[in-house]
Amino acid sequence: GRTFMLSNKEIRALSREQLKGHWLKFALINLVMMILAGGCGYIASSKQIMSLTFVQILLQLIIGLGIYKLLLEIAQGKGFSSSTFWQPGRVYLRYLLATILLTLLVFVINLILMAILGAVSFSMFIGGANSVMAGVSGESILPFLASAGGGLLVLLLIVFIVMFAINIYITYSYMMLDLIVLGNHDDIGAIDSLGASRKLMKGYKWRLFKLMLSFIGWAILCIFTLGIGLLWLSTYINMSIVNFYLELLKEREELAKELNLVEPVEAYSGYTGDYQTQESESVEVKAIEEAKVEEPVKTEDPTQDS
Repeated sequence: GRTFMLSNKEIRALSREQLKGHWLKFALINLVMMILAGGCGYIASSKQIMSLTFVQILLQLIIGLGIYKLLLEIAQGKGFSSSTFWQPGRVYLRYLLATILLTLLVFVINLILMAILGAVSFSMFIGGANSVMAGVSGESILPFLASAGGGLLVLLLIVFIVMFAINIYITYSYMMLDLIVLGNHDDIGAIDSLGASRKLMKGYKWRLFKLMLSFIGWAILCIFTLGIGLLWLSTYINMSIVNFYLELLKEREELAKELNLVEPVEAYSGYTGDYQTQESESVEVKAIEEAKVEEPVKTEDPTQDS
């Protein structure tokens, strides 16, 4: 078997190859989600019906998970089957609970950070003011205020950067949550799903971050299409995340087994869809060849921690 994960370039090539013939279907699903969610959001804000905001969140959750499931099936060589769009109720409940827990975690961490940084900046300001008051003349007050203002701006910038970095770190730690929950393993509950994503992404956050950064050019182009291009781009990005996840499961096979993320069927798939695996592998090989034709692939260090 292959020892190293596909490079980000190969993952993108593979995703494009797998999405051939499916782009429009996903663009339409994304359009429906945007219209429904946007409609709910608009009515909720204009008519002050707060319950519609929850409906909007639930719609995005259900459709978002459905899209991921369809992409996962395509990536596994099973093709596009609209029947897999709907998940068992427990999958939605598990995902909703995990999302609520994650939101609370982010909120609490940000609250603590703001409290610490606020206390530091306040004590710095007070300390500076005291030293001026203890000074000889009142003339030093104006320069102090000017420098304190400048210092405060620098501090606020540092605070913003620190909080942004920590939030990015948390986001990428739990980026595989949707795909883990979609596995529908009954022994992996909401909290375990969060833990599994965190363990799986250990050492691979920077690599996934670089994959996401590689879509910036496309995102900028989408602005010129008034956002219409996003209907296609979001599918391309999601498919790349799905392939990254599947590559991660192969790369970290021992951990994946330990976390019960790998289906036992895969070990002895004699006739349970062997042709499907072969089909998905041939697509993968073709995509790798395509990526290699474009330019020599830079090897990335899979052990690099983030």
